Amino acid sequence: MTEYRAHRKRSRRVTVRGGVGPHLQAVAVELLARAARPVRHRGVQRLTWMLSKYFDTNNRVTIRIGEESRLHVHLDDGYWTKLLDPGFVYEPEIGDMLDRVLTSEAIFLDCGANIGFWSVLTRHRARRVVAVEASPETFHRLTDNIALNGGGVALVHAALWGHDDVSLSIVGHHLCHAAASVCERDGDIGRNGWRSFDVASLTLDTLVERHCAGLTGPVVVKLDVEGAEIPAVEGARKTLSERDVVFLFEDHGQDPTCKVSRHLMDMGMVVMSPGRRRPLEIREIAALKIDPTRGYNFAACRPDAPFVESLARPRP
Repeated sequence: MTEYRAHRKRSRRVTVRGGVGPHLQAVAVELLARAARPVRHRGVQRLTWMLSKYFDTNNRVTIRIGEESRLHVHLDDGYWTKLLDPGFVYEPEIGDMLDRVLTSEAIFLDCGANIGFWSVLTRHRARRVVAVEASPETFHRLTDNIALNGGGVALVHAALWGHDDVSLSIVGHHLCHAAASVCERDGDIGRNGWRSFDVASLTLDTLVERHCAGLTGPVVVKLDVEGAEIPAVEGARKTLSERDVVFLFEDHGQDPTCKVSRHLMDMGMVVMSPGRRRPLEIREIAALKIDPTRGYNFAACRPDAPFVESLARPRP
C-alpha cells in the first residue's frame, strides 16, 4: 500500500501539544470540519479563521497522513485543518495520478509544495523529490514538515517562471497562504492583511539541472502555482525535449477558456484524466468544470510518453 492510499484508508492520529487552549481549539476545528463534510467542507476555512481570533497563532497539531508520514498543521490554517476530519481526502485526483505515474525511477518535482503534503507522502517512492515553494512563510512551514519526517527532500525557495533570476513579488496573507500568487493578487496588496514579498524566479529547466543532474528516469511535475502555470511550463522546454515529462496541473473552474490546458496542447502535449481511455479535447475539459469555485486536476504529457498508457488504465 502506498503512503497516499494509507492516507485515504486509515484513521488519522492527531497529536496536540500544549495546554487547554490548543486542545480546545483542535476539538472545535475538528467538529467544524466533520460537520461540513456533507457540503464538501465549504465554509470551514472562513469559520476556522474566525475561531482563530481567540487563540494563540502558534497553536498547531501533528496529523498522521500515512504509515510513516506526519504533518504539522497550524490551527488557524483553514486550508489544511480539514485534514482533522478523517473523512476528508485531499485532492484525490492528484493521488490517483501519482499512483499511476510515479515510480521508484522517477524524479518528482513538487512545484507549489505548500506545507509539504505531497513531498512528505512521496519521499520514499521516487528517486528524488524536490519541493519548490515561493511564499516565505509557507516555505518555513514546508521546511519544518520535511524535518519532522527525517528529511529526504530537496527544498527550493523560488517562484517558477519562464526566465531565471527575475525578481517577482508574491502576494499572500497569513491566513490564506494557499492563494499566494505572483500573478493574480496585485489588487490585494495592503488590504486586510495582504502583503507582498520579493522572491527570485527559477525555470523548471534550471531546477532539473541543479537538482537532478546525472539522474535518468521520467520527471513527474505537480504544478500548483496559482496562475503561473503557463510561464512555468514555458521554462521547461529543454527538459521536455530531453526527458519523459508529465505535468499534473490544475485547470480552474472559473476559466471557461481552459487556457492552461489549451497552452499545453499547443506545446504538443495531450491532456488526460485518470481512467479515461483517450486524451481529452478542450470542449470535454470545459464540460467537466461544472463548479466555478474549485480547480480540476488533469495530466499533460507528449502523446508518445509512457504515462499515457498508465493514465488511461481503467480504475479498479
